[in-house]
Amino acid sequence: MAADRDPLAPACALADQAFQVPGIDHPDYIQHLLAIALNHGVGLIVPTNDFELPLLADQAERFAAAGIQLALSGAGFVHLCRDKWQLVQRLRLEGIPVPASWLPGQIASPLPDHLFLKPRDGSASLDSYPCRREDLERMLSLVPRPLVQEFLEGPEISVDALLDFQGRTLHFVPRERIRTLAGEVVESVTLDRPDLEPWLEQVLAVCSRLGARGPLTIQAFLTPGGPVLTEVNPRIGGGFPLARAAGGDYPAWLLALARGQAVEPRLGQYRRGLYMTRYYSELFLESLPW
Repeated sequence: MAADRDPLAPACALADQAFQVPGIDHPDYIQHLLAIALNHGVGLIVPTNDFELPLLADQAERFAAAGIQLALSGAGFVHLCRDKWQLVQRLRLEGIPVPASWLPGQIASPLPDHLFLKPRDGSASLDSYPCRREDLERMLSLVPRPLVQEFLEGPEISVDALLDFQGRTLHFVPRERIRTLAGEVVESVTLDRPDLEPWLEQVLAVCSRLGARGPLTIQAFLTPGGPVLTEVNPRIGGGFPLARAAGGDYPAWLLALARGQAVEPRLGQYRRGLYMTRYYSELFLESLPW
């Protein structure tokens, strides 16, 4: 089943049933979603939109009281991930390499020649720009709630990961982001990099201790000095179809967890060197779902 505010959302056309919900800024959003779930026997909700994650995480107990599991991390971790400044500060304290970062008004010199600007609470690479040091003052006005970071050199990777609802790591698939378009990966390949596993296990252990549960998407750069973590998104990522094709059947495992069934870890069990490339595909509808 799918729920969206847009009747032309492709997921609504492909789902067995589709339901309209108001925008997340509507005061009845949670009540509307909860009513749909109760009326149709939904036992598991898998949120995929960055902006709804804090709202749903804050209401997790309300859903749990109705017998509905959210495939979502704890509220504290979700809010931490949504504030990219707070996230890098906390991960640095936990011993995870992260980019050098500054807020406007707290910038100390000397700065690197090459920088990267993005919103503290951004999504899908919107309002994100590489920037030269001499252009920083001019470009800051282009970014809402800007965060200034060093520009990282090296391949960019994403890691699709799944934790159970107690925080135990069940699976992960690292993949290189070969090409992206508007923040979405369109070409990618799964990696055969055993040297990444200790770093990744450390990152996932820290995330678990901070409240991570369910699906995560971790982004990092493989710099000459080693992996540097840039973001953690507590949801299934846009490139997840590659992880699933490589052996990470997270939908099936999430359903099993929601039923109270045991799911054993499958660490390292994925196809290496599997490529994904994407293209647009059209759907033609005789009528709208609502």
